[in-house]
Amino acid sequence: MTARKHLVSVAAAGLMAVAATATTTTAFADNFNLRIAAGHPAAPLATVNQLNKTLVPNVTKRVAAETDHTVRFIEGYGGTIANLFEVLESTQKGIVDIGAMCSCFEPTKLFVHNLNYFTPFISGDPKIMGPTTRQIHEEFDYFSTIFDQYAQTYVGGGAFDDYGLGTKFPWTKMEELKGVKIGAAGPNLPWLDFAGASKVQTNLNEVYNALQSGVFSGVVIFPAPYFGFKFGEVAKYYTTMGWGSVLAYPVTVNNKTWAKLPDDVKKIFLEEMQVYQTAVEDEGVAKYTSALENLKKQGVTVRDLGSEERGKMALAIEPWVNEKAAEYEAQGFPGKATFNRLIELAKENGAKPVHEYTIK
Repeated sequence: MTARKHLVSVAAAGLMAVAATATTTTAFADNFNLRIAAGHPAAPLATVNQLNKTLVPNVTKRVAAETDHTVRFIEGYGGTIANLFEVLESTQKGIVDIGAMCSCFEPTKLFVHNLNYFTPFISGDPKIMGPTTRQIHEEFDYFSTIFDQYAQTYVGGGAFDDYGLGTKFPWTKMEELKGVKIGAAGPNLPWLDFAGASKVQTNLNEVYNALQSGVFSGVVIFPAPYFGFKFGEVAKYYTTMGWGSVLAYPVTVNNKTWAKLPDDVKKIFLEEMQVYQTAVEDEGVAKYTSALENLKKQGVTVRDLGSEERGKMALAIEPWVNEKAAEYEAQGFPGKATFNRLIELAKENGAKPVHEYTIK
């Protein structure tokens, strides 16, 4: 059974099947050194922070306690092993054993994993969009098989909290953003097209200086890193937009590394990925509220866009949503079915979109 098929069976049948076949004892003990990397620093971003706080220590302790093996992680966050644009390739080459990468910085190679960016305004709750999107990944196996060509096994990921817009100026209407330079990470840049803004490609590591120097006057970002990176010092206005929570930080394992791991170690790793995913989303929910409060204390004016403006923006962007579904189809993926199923599942899981897209 290939590593990917192994993971698909775990997703479909649960971890009990793996537990039944896992090797609990071996003829000799192995010690594994695993390099785990992410381009972002840990503390401000839940998807990276919980690698350090949850996944790494849990796997380390359980492997030592429950198997004849040991695992030692060499952690490299914030670009210390691979930068934001190198994690996928570094994991492919084996420089990294376990890679956590934002699909937003791989718009071509990981195009399909930017699904939530292409369907904004569904729900800002990671506790809804995380499980919903993981179910989509289970139902449509191309989200896993896309990594085959990069010699990696996709093992999961957790969802961010809701995106908002930080600016250096106050505004209330979509029309007020016309011509304004706004920074964003990549696949969320088109969110601004339909407001008439002038988009600028950027990433978290360069936003502070770009805002301070006037390269752009606003940035698309969730509140926790907005506070954590202290962007409120140079851009004093933050608007909760309701663009949505996204699961766009896939975690993968180099195939050669995965093949070397004993079944009992794999079993623990997959189980702890489930714990990690929940921890990411729990942190996102907790930090969302606390970050907004902290921004206010930092002197930032925080306000909500409001359902009327939010609905106008969702309606305006609907043609683009259909364009992205068509791009999936053009690449041989069932985009229309995927997008429609995502909306259906999200609503079943509690989402209340301000506008329900018609995908045709």
